[in-house]
Amino acid sequence: MASGFEDPLFIKSIEKGFAIIELFESVENELSLSEISKLTGYGISGTQRLLYTLEKLGYIEKNQQTKKYTPGIKTLSLGFTYTRLGRIKKASFEIIRDISSSVEESFFLLAFNKTNLINIMQSPSKKPCPKIMTPGAPFDLIYSSAGRSVLSHLPAMNAVALVFSSHKNTYTKKTKTDPKLILKEIETAYTKGFSIIDGETDLGMISIGSAILDKNGLPIAALEMNASREAWKWMKQRERFGSKLEKAAKQIAENLS
Repeated sequence: MASGFEDPLFIKSIEKGFAIIELFESVENELSLSEISKLTGYGISGTQRLLYTLEKLGYIEKNQQTKKYTPGIKTLSLGFTYTRLGRIKKASFEIIRDISSSVEESFFLLAFNKTNLINIMQSPSKKPCPKIMTPGAPFDLIYSSAGRSVLSHLPAMNAVALVFSSHKNTYTKKTKTDPKLILKEIETAYTKGFSIIDGETDLGMISIGSAILDKNGLPIAALEMNASREAWKWMKQRERFGSKLEKAAKQIAENLS
């Protein structure tokens, strides 16, 4: 799992430690020493030393009964520090508060890290919220409106590669699984400045998302808001909210510049 960086300032042992911590993003159960060694490609002896160090620092915990490993409490502390001090959150907080008070729906601020969307914060709705996500929770890049808006601002080949390589799920009878149809939705998102997903993951839910771009026009984050179909019955209403969301995303981008 080595990055291949040859920069003399780059400390490979730190990279290896974080690679072990990041393994747990994609697994559901504890991992043994041999499993971690196999997944990382590091030798047993080196993996054991890394795990011992991470355990002593509090970033990994060892189950003394099973002898297997899970993330330690310090990893949660790191996430809390980001939600408290994160630059994107600071630049977004007032804007999200203002727009959510006028729209009265649930808002999400999501970070984009090249292949994934991660929830940074959720602004509570004054109505019952159909979707509650904790900070750090992943968002589906293909089946979220924020994800499709983000994909619309990536270089074309990157977006195509992500769409074709992503796992396709059939959540409802309206879910699009054909990559060509998904790419068409992404093209529409680019034209409008926002994406609308209508019942693809939940027949009763409408989702609107807009990407937050850096100074080079590349996506670094996104806003998403969700509401019931009953609340957003009409297309003109959804388009109006989409324009509001795009404006908010642009304001956040200006705050970050």
